[in-house]
Amino acid sequence: MKPNIINVSLNDKFNNFSYPIFIGNDLLSNCEEILKTFISKRKVILIHDNFFSLNNKDNEKFISFFKIIKKLSQSVNLIGIPGGDKTKNISQLEYILEECLSFKIDRNSLIIAFGGGVIGDIAGFAASILLRGIDFVQIPTTLLAQVDSSVGGKTGINSNKSKNLIGSFHQPIAVIADIDILKTLSKREYLAGLVEVIKYGLIYDVKFFNTLENNYKDILNYDESKLNEIISKSCEIKSLIIKNDEKENGNRALLNLGHTFGHAIESFGKYDGTIIHGEAVSIGICLAFRLSSKMGYCPLIETERVVSFFKKLNLPTSLQEVKNISITTSEMLKKFKYDKKNKNNKLTFILSKKIGKSFIKNNMDENILTEFLDDEI
Repeated sequence: MKPNIINVSLNDKFNNFSYPIFIGNDLLSNCEEILKTFISKRKVILIHDNFFSLNNKDNEKFISFFKIIKKLSQSVNLIGIPGGDKTKNISQLEYILEECLSFKIDRNSLIIAFGGGVIGDIAGFAASILLRGIDFVQIPTTLLAQVDSSVGGKTGINSNKSKNLIGSFHQPIAVIADIDILKTLSKREYLAGLVEVIKYGLIYDVKFFNTLENNYKDILNYDESKLNEIISKSCEIKSLIIKNDEKENGNRALLNLGHTFGHAIESFGKYDGTIIHGEAVSIGICLAFRLSSKMGYCPLIETERVVSFFKKLNLPTSLQEVKNISITTSEMLKKFKYDKKNKNNKLTFILSKKIGKSFIKNNMDENILTEFLDDEI
């Protein structure tokens, strides 16, 4: 069966750049024709999550993929790193850079990121600064990475101040999303990725949100046709939003619905797995809708519908559900000040008028936020 192909096209004043996202079943074992165009006779550095190993017979897809790379490329070197969010730090980045340089790479060399969002973010950042920029390919292995972080060219690492504050925009030349590999995920990671899928319906397309509501049981049971449909739709929506706003100077910020709250929550957890990205964003989206209702932008019935759906999926919906992490209003406000969307030292939030219609709220009143958080914490 042929993969779905979503083309991401970017319009800017200097050039028009596009790349394909291949979505389908069992792609990694049968991707020679796809990869031939991108890696033939190039030196390849395969940066992968340590979860995947050539020594583990259970990693058949990774082993098959490696054999194809080896066959097509001039040479292939592997760099294995941990997949957790703690990996996105400056020392791990330095390790990757020095390892890549030790392989005597040139500007025709290619990095392939094989793993979840963390691997794609740090490997993509390395590609953006090695020799002032080399090509890279994304092989996202989590639902979150397939629908969000592998698409759009945001790369980077975390700072002690907050998440993703050090990075660059560097687009991949291709993305290959194999639906089958999602079966390797824990239920927790799978659900966390589903949050980013739901986000697209909430910010842009109420019909897509309706589809998710009506089919969530099939999606939770890894129905392949439904997964193909929702991953493809998510990538389509993201590509439409970023087409004219690659560097997030405008509407691309809508993709951050729930993320201002979510990133702050994650940072309180010190990225130790107590709460993971999708769970933090689940709470963040519910907070954004509740705040929207409190400020009179969004009907309460819409907010209740959103919160109810996250609860059906057994995802957290409030700060009170965050255990073993100390969160205070004053500390949350401090975290918000490092958010990348802020302008002129004024807080910016993504709020909602209804399901399918989010908007950017600049100059957010800190007194309203303080009162809101005091009620939520």
